[in-house]
Amino acid sequence: MHRGLYTGACGMLVQASHLDSIANNLANVDTTGYKREETLFKEFPKMPIHRLYDNYSWTPKGKLDERPAVGWLGTGVGIDGVVPIFTPGPTKQTGNDFDLAISGKGFFVIEAPWGEAYTRNGAFTISNDGYLVTQDGYRVLGKNGPIPVKNGNFFVREENGAIVYNEAGKTNDWKTAKEQDTLRIVSFGNESGLKKKGDCFFEATQDSGLPEPMKNPRILQRSLEGSNVSPVEELVKMIEVQRIYEACQKSIQSIDDTMKLSISDVGRVA
Repeated sequence: MHRGLYTGACGMLVQASHLDSIANNLANVDTTGYKREETLFKEFPKMPIHRLYDNYSWTPKGKLDERPAVGWLGTGVGIDGVVPIFTPGPTKQTGNDFDLAISGKGFFVIEAPWGEAYTRNGAFTISNDGYLVTQDGYRVLGKNGPIPVKNGNFFVREENGAIVYNEAGKTNDWKTAKEQDTLRIVSFGNESGLKKKGDCFFEATQDSGLPEPMKNPRILQRSLEGSNVSPVEELVKMIEVQRIYEACQKSIQSIDDTMKLSISDVGRVA
């Protein structure tokens, strides 16, 4: 394949993938606990450029190439991965007892069908069998396992995430409050290594390391963490990506036109 066509095609594919990530970010501007995606790029190995008909047979000191390179030729770029960016989103009060937000770092631990999952989305509710669950019906885990909520009474201590309930189960004066469990809040040595699962769930990987329990996490009750996506920034990125995509497209078209002229003119002269 013509090198210019290959490089231009690589550029178009990369920018198309980048555009998909931006579109996904914009679609989740209002998703609770969503973390924006960032596309990473990698450069393909460069090729040394030599002078034509260079017959020098000496080797520069410290080099293995007998002919000194006069420059380097890029061969294109590719996708190196798509990673979540864990900057905090804005916190908003909701007035709902079962809405929780983590102040600072950390993740809620969820019992998902595929195993333990981790999320910043604290929009919880109560299941029909009386457990604290996500909007998808996955149970939220405490240090003792799934968290039962008795009689709808539910209070979370801000300083350590301990869950308490009214022992009498009739009033919410909390004079007879008793600790039920403590939310499992964990952190990772390398958050960027987490594998995304859906819009707001993550899985631990070898790159992220094992989850470590956080000491004294700060939990805000009746609050939710919003998405950390900035619509303005994403729209600016979208315009830039579209321009780069068009530039790659035009380069392919120019090379194609040149090749057509070369073929037709050479054929006519011959």
